[in-house]
Amino acid sequence: MLEASGTAIEDKDVFTVSGQTRSKLYSSVRFFEDKVHGVTGSGVGVYVVIPGNGYERSSGGPFYRDIDNQNSPSDDGAQEVYYYMNPNHEQTEPYRTGFFGRRPYALVFTTGSVPSSSLDLSFFEGLGLTGYVAASGRGTVSGTVSDVSSSFAAVVGLGNSAAQYWSTASGGSFSILGVKPGTYTATLYKKELEVATGSVTVAAGKTTTLSLTSTESLPTLIWQIGVPDGTPSGFLNADKIETEHPSDSRMISWGPVTYTIGSSSASSFPMAQFIDVNNPTTIKWTATTSQIGARTLRIRTTSFYNGGRPSVQVNNWTSSTPAAPTKIDSRGVTRGTWRGLNQMYEYSILSGMLVAGSNTITITIVSGSGGDDFLSPSVVYDSIELY
Repeated sequence: MLEASGTAIEDKDVFTVSGQTRSKLYSSVRFFEDKVHGVTGSGVGVYVVIPGNGYERSSGGPFYRDIDNQNSPSDDGAQEVYYYMNPNHEQTEPYRTGFFGRRPYALVFTTGSVPSSSLDLSFFEGLGLTGYVAASGRGTVSGTVSDVSSSFAAVVGLGNSAAQYWSTASGGSFSILGVKPGTYTATLYKKELEVATGSVTVAAGKTTTLSLTSTESLPTLIWQIGVPDGTPSGFLNADKIETEHPSDSRMISWGPVTYTIGSSSASSFPMAQFIDVNNPTTIKWTATTSQIGARTLRIRTTSFYNGGRPSVQVNNWTSSTPAAPTKIDSRGVTRGTWRGLNQMYEYSILSGMLVAGSNTITITIVSGSGGDDFLSPSVVYDSIELY
């Protein structure tokens, strides 16, 4: 067990062993792709399979992450496969509860091979179970999406207080089957970034059409760091954060970092910034005459902790402090996820604040709350753009 082999460093569920961190939290997988998980032994495999719309009464949307597996054979050999339901980690919306909250899922035994996520559980419809909604009592939402670059996955999600569903668009088209009747908010995602919303009403036995067009603002940029997609992909330590605590010895030093436009790579820009660890982040930029004047600095974040948000200084000018974001009562990036509430901050830089030549932009995380080390107020970056 982790408790026996390591030293607890955070809330009795994150441990360190010779500088490397371990936690049940680092087994999480996005709902979107988390349909089959299990354990194997000699000639046998045992899997929990969640087919179809099995997450319809879970909460958090397609990119929410949950705990899957508590321990491994390298600990005490006892393995527990989880379908954790409501752990309250980075909870971004109210719970959906009730019996038959998750549709049927199955415990599948094999000779060791991984089973398919496509299981026929239609026999449930003939069992007379109170509250069970059969296929005949459900509808379909089909339609098109547009203005999302083919470089990104386009995902359509549906949600209301009773249920949630999603599907990936292919060739600009999508279809979501088995939707309970009701009115839903539809969201179009560019990877994990919300770029459009709409409304759709579903009726039993009917197909409803829906078209979603991205409304993402795409100004002509002077420069950018990272790509707006709802993730910190490509930034420093982003490739490790899902399976390691930020204090792990395998992490590259968090900084503070000085980033130079035109010569630094995105992989040197921190995916997360903590008040007590790597505050501030400094951006150096040599501007031409045509690049100065009135500009806007846009900072996107995917998550925050303890009220953290960015304040900006451009040369001798300092921005006002943004309002505190909507509170999420949970740890964030230290539990292996960047998925919180996407935020966008824009700072108007008046003419005369930037100069032709050397400019310094300083991003400082601020908060009215406290905390130490990696539990100090923080943000996870998506991208930084100047236009």
